[in-house]
Amino acid sequence: MKIRYHSALVTGGSGGIGRAIAIKLAQEGVGKIAIHYHSRRQEAERTLAEVRAAGGGGVLVQGDTSDATRMKAIVDEAAQQLGGCDIFVQCAVSSLDRIYEHALATEVPLKKWQLGFDSQAKAYFVGAPAAARYMRQGGRILALSYHTGAVTGGWQPWVGMGSAKAAVESMSRYFAVALARDGITVNALHPASLMPTKMVKEYFGRTMDSLEDGVNSVMHLATDPALDGVTGKYFDHQQETRANDQAYDAKARLRLWELSMELTDAEKIDFVPD
Repeated sequence: MKIRYHSALVTGGSGGIGRAIAIKLAQEGVGKIAIHYHSRRQEAERTLAEVRAAGGGGVLVQGDTSDATRMKAIVDEAAQQLGGCDIFVQCAVSSLDRIYEHALATEVPLKKWQLGFDSQAKAYFVGAPAAARYMRQGGRILALSYHTGAVTGGWQPWVGMGSAKAAVESMSRYFAVALARDGITVNALHPASLMPTKMVKEYFGRTMDSLEDGVNSVMHLATDPALDGVTGKYFDHQQETRANDQAYDAKARLRLWELSMELTDAEKIDFVPD
């Protein structure tokens, strides 16, 4: 099934699942794709070549996603070169040596925690709204997360990334409400577990799911007509997860929205339920 959108920005597109997503988008009919990279330009060029071989076109954009100013510039540069940004996929991650410390969460250095958090949560807080401004006829915002790290705390050295991913999941719900009136959907997902990426191979030595599994999870949100209008959700692979039923109480949510409008003196925006 072909995607009805024409342009996309994939952060972390120089390898791993980011590269696989960019190529699949091209195969599905997205004609213009911006491939973001931090330092591996040669690998990003390889992704671009494969995107072109798959029938798409695109550009490269470079930058450190942990830097808020640069993150916004990444989106602006990509969208301006593409003539828009219909799909925004955040899947960039810092190299593990910069954010990983073989220690309990209470012993991880602040510097590494901060980088993990900034390269994910801060980057998403800046990047997703920036991309939305270029989605003139609706669009899709997708943030890749890590369910085990964000929910269970099982992998202790992952405290920076895990807490950042939890923040990204929460922000997706807030952004979903704010952008619903523009026809933009915002969702987070754990696409697959221990895919055969360079990071997983180097630090784990084993894999569980394939890159294809992860890409299919992402494309499920981007292409399945049954998911048109589905927003503010979290998916584990292709399965939607749910919070406690109380979180879906329409009256309680409406009252929280009204209080938010009152307390912030914000321009009144009509509440848009799921």
